[in-house]
Amino acid sequence: MQLIDLYKSLFAILRIDTSMLQNNAKIVGTGFVINTNPIYILTCNHVVSEGTEDNDSKIIYAIIKRSDTVKKFDLRNVQISYLKAKKICYKPEYDIAILEIDPLLNIKIAQKLGIPNNIKALKMDFQEKTRLIGSPVEWVSAGTLGDLTITPRFFKGNIVTKYIVDQRYKFTNFRGAEQSQIMEGINLLEVDQLFLPGCSGSPVFSTKKQEVIGYVHGFKSWPIITDNVINYEAEISENSIIRKANVKSKAALIASLSLAIDIKNVKTFLSENKFVTRQKFGFIKYFKKFKK
Repeated sequence: MQLIDLYKSLFAILRIDTSMLQNNAKIVGTGFVINTNPIYILTCNHVVSEGTEDNDSKIIYAIIKRSDTVKKFDLRNVQISYLKAKKICYKPEYDIAILEIDPLLNIKIAQKLGIPNNIKALKMDFQEKTRLIGSPVEWVSAGTLGDLTITPRFFKGNIVTKYIVDQRYKFTNFRGAEQSQIMEGINLLEVDQLFLPGCSGSPVFSTKKQEVIGYVHGFKSWPIITDNVINYEAEISENSIIRKANVKSKAALIASLSLAIDIKNVKTFLSENKFVTRQKFGFIKYFKKFKK
C-alpha cells in the first residue's frame, strides 16, 4: 500500500490535559478509519483510557496529523491540525476504543485533515490463510510519542506465532488511577519486530492482500542474564564517605515480544453487541451506543 493512500486512513491520537496552560498535549498512539459515514476511528483502549464517552472530562482526545502535504515531508514547514473526538466507545476487554469524529465540530480544521471527502476506510480480512505463521505483515506509526511533526513510519515483519490466551494489561482510567484488565480468550498475533511507542492502535496489514488483520496492542520485555561479565568503576558511599570501587556484574539482554490483537476479535465484538455492519468485510456502519 502506498503511503499516500494509507495517509488518508491514518491519524495520530492526541491527548490534551485541559487543566494545564502549557505543554498540555502529547501524542499517545495511532488510529485508523474503519467507517466514513459516520466517521469512526479504531484505536486501543489504553491509548484513550483517561477520557470519557462524551470526551468532555479533564483529559480529552483528538485526531491529529500534518496538514501541509503528504507527498513531501518538510519538517521546516510543518503545519499541525487536530480535531476533537465527538464521542468515544470503550471496550477494555479487547483493548479497543472507537472514536466518533464529527466534521461539523470544526469544518475548517476538518477540511485540512481531509475530512470527510478525502478519507478512506481500511478493509478488514478475517481469513485464516492471511494469519499463517511466517506470513509477512506491515504496520505504521502516525507519530512518535510526543512528536508533533507526525512523520509516518512504515515497519515490516513476520508473524512468528499466534495463539488464544487470557492476556492482562494495564491502563490509566478516567479517574487517573492505574487499572488492570484481563482480555479473556483473546486472539493474539506475535510479530518478530519491535513495536515502537506510538504504534499502539496501528493497523497491522497482510503484506500480500494489503488488508487489516489486526491492530498493535504493545509489547512485553524482560531481561535475559548472560554469562558475559562487565567490569566498571562506580562510586560507593560508606558512612558519608564516597570512594571509588571496581564493580563486576553479568550483562543483561532485553528480550521483547510484539503483540497484535487479531481483528477477528472486533468482528465478534460487533456481533455480540448487535452493532450493524456491512457484511463481507465487516466495516462498521454505526454503533448503537452513538445512535440517537
